Amino acid sequence: MQPDQQGIIAGGDLYFDFLTAAGASTGFGLVGNATKLVPKVETETLENKLNGRDTLGQTGDSYTRITGSSISFSMNRYDPSIVAAFFMGSAVDITAVAGAYTATITGIEDKWVPIEQINLTTCVVKDATDTTTYVEGTDYEVNLRMGMIRVLDFALDGDLLHISGTKEAASGAKITGATSPVINVGLYLDGKNYVSGSDIKLRVWKAQLRAEGDFDLLAQGGFPELSFTGSMITPTGKTWPFEIT
Repeated sequence: MQPDQQGIIAGGDLYFDFLTAAGASTGFGLVGNATKLVPKVETETLENKLNGRDTLGQTGDSYTRITGSSISFSMNRYDPSIVAAFFMGSAVDITAVAGAYTATITGIEDKWVPIEQINLTTCVVKDATDTTTYVEGTDYEVNLRMGMIRVLDFALDGDLLHISGTKEAASGAKITGATSPVINVGLYLDGKNYVSGSDIKLRVWKAQLRAEGDFDLLAQGGFPELSFTGSMITPTGKTWPFEIT
């Protein structure tokens, strides 16, 4: 920070380094748009109360000590890695190629049954011996996008059905929730104070994150935010958990 007195109205890019279980760096990258960033030093004050005739309730001694440090932040744009962190999980790349698929399900009348394939382009439904081909719209319905079959003919209720066809290529990420109970990150803010035009940098060596609040996947009142809080940890070789420059 600049040595002169100044007010702060700031914006910046918050870089994340998702640390391995052993604490090794995986490199910094941008994972979204931070709308709030609050470093905080936690304290507690011990007071020695007086009980004299003329000093009842007054403080004879006072000592404030640091009990920890925390970081909290929110993001209104996000990539799969930070969404996975919110759900204490992992983001796994999806690289499925287009091509043929097969599946076997048990038909349930008037209920949708997933075939564990998605983004279908064609779908053929046959009996368990592959001798009878059923008619879409008469015997069954198919949700190609979700990969689900609904049996319409009660005679197929409980029958094994062979499903085959082709599917589109798929890309993106799959988030597996509740698989990573510990999320440790390094943080680096590349910020700017718009009042003075000067730079603001925040470096957090290690923070253990946890989600705070809810993330409404069906929010209609605005863009939902991901909110996090966590403890900042002083790593070996350092004597402070964060610095602002």
